[in-house]
Formats: sequence, C-alpha cells, structure tokens
Amino acid sequence: MFIVIGFSLMVSLSGCVGTGTKDEGAKSPDYFYNQVNLGMEKSQVESALAVKPEEKEGTFIYTDDQTGFGVQIGYDASDIVVSKILYHDDESQIMALSDASVEEDQLASITAGMPYDQVESLLGSAGIEIIEMVNPVDVNNPIVLMIWFNDDQTGFYVTFLGHQGTVESAKFWK
Repeated sequence: MFIVIGFSLMVSLSGCVGTGTKDEGAKSPDYFYNQVNLGMEKSQVESALAVKPEEKEGTFIYTDDQTGFGVQIGYDASDIVVSKILYHDDESQIMALSDASVEEDQLASITAGMPYDQVESLLGSAGIEIIEMVNPVDVNNPIVLMIWFNDDQTGFYVTFLGHQGTVESAKFWK
C-alpha cells in the first residue's frame, strides 16, 4: 500500500521545471537521474547538476534543457535526498524509453519475491528505472520502480525491494 501511495504521490507532483544543462554532451535521458543518489545532500545535488531547480509541492525538479529530461527530488527536513523520479513534462516520453514487448497475461507470472533477473528474462528486456525512494522498513534496500512499456503505452510497473532486487508488486497499465 505504501509503495502504491508513494508512487502515486510522486507521479502527481510533476509539473513546471527549472532548466539548464551542466554538460552539453550529456544527452542521455537518465543523465540527471543517474547523477543523484539517495542520501546525498541538497548542496551536492545542486553542484552535480548545476541547474536551478523549480520547487513544486515540496519537491525540486532539475531539468536538462538539452534533453527535456531531468530528475524530481524529494528531500527530508535535513535536505537529504529521500526520493528521486526520472522526469519529463510529457510522461509519454518516459514510457517511450522502454523498448519492451509485453502482454497483460504475463502479469500472473510475476510474483512477490521473484528476483529481477527472472522478471527481465520473463519480459524479454531490461527494465527502465524511473523511481527510487528510501525504504522506511529497510534503509539498505530502497524501493525501486521499473517499467517495461510497449509502443502503445501499455506495460508493466514493477516495484522492487533493492536495486535489481526482489519483486514487491507488479501492475499492468493499459
């Protein structure tokens, strides 16, 4: 329940963004996302990304104006990163990063506790990490949401405990 609520909250916080770019050659859609780690101080994030963020409902959105992609960050009261979301103001652009070919009937085969590599094998490709947040139950195993989406924007959201860890939940989106 916490994972679904947390995901829904973080997705609903998307909106306007600050723009810029630290490195003109950094064209990867997940470049900003990958520069940020849970536990980083806000000052470290701002130094690493070198763009002015836009504050939106308690989160900060850092966008690379060269790609339109960025990262939406939640900080705790001490300005420590507790969540990050791969960001684009057009969510379909995030789903388009996935090159999966999946079907709803595969959902029954994805079970709680299943390791990432089995999910990857079942779905036929690597997932795209779009959310990472601190796990309040186990700080050593963050909650990570990955997607496998088709060209028609149907596909899977799979929540893992830990990076490429074990399945907590899976949902087919259509």
